[in-house]
Amino acid sequence: MRLNVWVAVLGLFMTATISHNVQAFSIPQTEQTVNASRLAYIQLRATEGEAEAQFLLGLMYLSGRFVDPDLQQGRMWLLNAAEQGHLKAAKTIADLAFDGKIIDQDLSLAEHWYQQLAVEGDKWAEFRLGFIYAAGGKGIERNCGKAVDHFLSVGDEVSLGNVVWILSTCPEPEYRNGDRAIEIGKGLVEANEQDPTNLDNLAAAYAEIGDYTAAIHTQKRAIEALKHSSQLNRFDEFERRLQKYQQQQPYREVVSLTD
Repeated sequence: MRLNVWVAVLGLFMTATISHNVQAFSIPQTEQTVNASRLAYIQLRATEGEAEAQFLLGLMYLSGRFVDPDLQQGRMWLLNAAEQGHLKAAKTIADLAFDGKIIDQDLSLAEHWYQQLAVEGDKWAEFRLGFIYAAGGKGIERNCGKAVDHFLSVGDEVSLGNVVWILSTCPEPEYRNGDRAIEIGKGLVEANEQDPTNLDNLAAAYAEIGDYTAAIHTQKRAIEALKHSSQLNRFDEFERRLQKYQQQQPYREVVSLTD
């Protein structure tokens, strides 16, 4: 009788010990299980309206990470987040719509979200809006004036170079201003005399006001600088512009974003 009691007590002790050890040394979850749990959590938060979760879920669907790729789902979730004021989502959807590499190019959609970002002081958005208005197409009316305004808002060397180019070459005469282009262009050349693009822009500005002697001289400087740069693939276009100036003709160009 006493033996049976001790056997029973020992049995209870062993059961408790095994139970404790199982809890202390549980089998870890696999990476697949962890990822599935994280995905489920993000999906839940996204459907509940959390902007950050919607942004992350949109990126997942676009990249195919942790889910099967689905461009429509990715676009939808990014837009949902952007509409709630999520700036990274707004920038992502604008860039994707501008580039047209992952989703179809949609310049109107890009314009909308870049405008929202520009209100927040985003210089990249201002820069992209400059290109959108300089080119036009796909529902956007080209407007060199708006393009100049946005590039001026950015104000860096590349943007100011674009201003010089547009003021010199825009097909609509009401937006051209050769004198202003020369003023800005000279400043850029003085800051970097070996930049072929700065010289090319300034030459176009001289041609716009009809000073073809200065245009030819400056374009030849641009071609010489080009030979010592990494932009030799632009040699033919530089030569074509020189030929136009030698023929006493200004240069006109419409930037294309829709090819």
